[in-house]
Amino acid sequence: MPNCGTCTACCTAFQIDWLEKPAHTPCIHCDNGCKIHDDLHYECSSFNCSYIQSGVDNENLRPDQCGIIFELLKDDVFLATVIKDSEITDVAKRQMQDFKDQGYRVMINGNL
Repeated sequence: MPNCGTCTACCTAFQIDWLEKPAHTPCIHCDNGCKIHDDLHYECSSFNCSYIQSGVDNENLRPDQCGIIFELLKDDVFLATVIKDSEITDVAKRQMQDFKDQGYRVMINGNL
């Protein structure tokens, strides 16, 4: 089963309202992982990227490795949030195509 490991992409990429943290800014509670994970507000503790959700242990698809945070929004929609200043790997591009080939819509947040 995959785990976040040293990936903290979601702690930087997303805006976190309850912390008044803008997008693309490191969270003050993040230092090689979340220091307050067990005490988190629902906004953070309920989030799991598709790398974690999938159960597929392929580190090449971990957000900090592939440059994109994939998130299942609905039964038929994935959100692909591009991590600012990251290289989008061929593995990530293939994953987007695989999602489309499986009938999912992929919405891209950021620039590829």
